Amino acid sequence: MTRLAVLIPLAFLGCADTSDPCADMTAKLAACFPDVTTIAPACDAEIADQVNSMSCDELAARDGKADSWTCVWMPWLPSCSGGGGGGTSSGRRIEVSTEECGPGPLCPYVSGASCGLVTLHDGTREVARGFSTGGGRFTFDGLAAGEYTVKVRKRDNTLARMFVSDLSDETATASVKVTVGSGDAPWARFNLVNGSAAAMTRCADIDGSLSIKAKSNNAIVDRHLVEWDWIVELETDGAVVDRTRPLFIHHEASGSGQDENVLGFRQLRAGTHTLRFVRMNIPAYKQKPNPDYADLVKYYAADDVEPIEISVTVSAAQASGKTITVDKTLVDPLR
Repeated sequence: MTRLAVLIPLAFLGCADTSDPCADMTAKLAACFPDVTTIAPACDAEIADQVNSMSCDELAARDGKADSWTCVWMPWLPSCSGGGGGGTSSGRRIEVSTEECGPGPLCPYVSGASCGLVTLHDGTREVARGFSTGGGRFTFDGLAAGEYTVKVRKRDNTLARMFVSDLSDETATASVKVTVGSGDAPWARFNLVNGSAAAMTRCADIDGSLSIKAKSNNAIVDRHLVEWDWIVELETDGAVVDRTRPLFIHHEASGSGQDENVLGFRQLRAGTHTLRFVRMNIPAYKQKPNPDYADLVKYYAADDVEPIEISVTVSAAQASGKTITVDKTLVDPLR
């Protein structure tokens, strides 16, 4: 999954103390739901405590079901459209598409421009911001009806450039006016000029490998076993935002000259992140492609084995499309 753009709500009223539950909830929602943003109502510490006590998966699974608070704080959930769930959000939204067009007119190819800063403006005032996903998508949600302007920025905070139409090579700054009303959600589509994705991305990727030694004899553990013995979690701002297992790749496919257990995470913004290696006891009948990693950790994490954590710091220079290599060798306490 993917996926690491930022949700930044407007400031909560009465929540200036960053140690209070409201500030913790702001950071948690930002990490759990990086592809969306909302203009939040005044803070409610009791509700914040409820949100903070739940995992990202539990929050996403609520889907607005019979909860008066769910759609207030998470209006992007599917059942909250149109203000469902009893919340105060209008449910109105703006869908944003950030795509890079190939060189010249008529766009010989189009690809998503990811991890770029997208800002929402009400007149001259910026009211919300976030980062495009790996597919070049973003959603501004919880909006009142009215006129807005959506802008896409490069890393130096200047506006990106876009083609004014599909039939011309004329360009303009990446700024689109949008009217939010009672109908379907409007789109702000950006057909960005070639090279925009590289100039606007504010993220790095992690690629690496995992080797395991047995505690009993210090020998390298069979790499096929490693694939299901461990799950690796990526934590950002106190919340798990992605999970994977160390996928076994034969050396002929990897090109490395040796068999590897590879892992990778995408779209890490500048800052410090945690990689958590969780020892598992997954039964054979659960070892299937594309599993629910959250459920596996919940039900099959090895008892009495503490996860192993390492910190990964992404610098501002690295958060410009660079790839960070993290190769780790661990000792398996159960082998």
